[in-house]
Amino acid sequence: MKNAWTVAGAALTGALTGWTALALWQWADAEEIRDCEGSVSLCLSPYPLIGLLMWVALATLFLAVALPLTGVRPRKTATAASLALQMYALAIIGPLAPREAPDTTAPNLIALALGPSLVAVCAVPAWRRAGLIAVGVLVAAGLLAIGIDKQMF
Repeated sequence: MKNAWTVAGAALTGALTGWTALALWQWADAEEIRDCEGSVSLCLSPYPLIGLLMWVALATLFLAVALPLTGVRPRKTATAASLALQMYALAIIGPLAPREAPDTTAPNLIALALGPSLVAVCAVPAWRRAGLIAVGVLVAAGLLAIGIDKQMF
């Protein structure tokens, strides 16, 4: 039962850092639109880079503190793997969004919570094989989703 609570805590951690990522993405997109509103030429705004760097810093700090508290060890490996899987999920969610920035909806938050929860599953020795298979399925599904053209739907 302790392992199930560990995975649930990691999923909640992933949902919170995912919500932060989506909120910062929307903020950066809105600021870029506002900043480039009167521009007649190419407009390069620093806001997307600022939003990305802020999320990476906040997510790394939060994952490094919260994952060990939920029981996911080792801390450095779990933090790096969780952050990498969340960045992968953001790379998949972004192009599939109907607008410029994805919304903070339940499916997006679930997709972002999968990364840390799968890392927590892989941290349990008895569940490691199933967790690694699930990570492989997630990566393959993401590659397929990117390959699907938005114009098809």
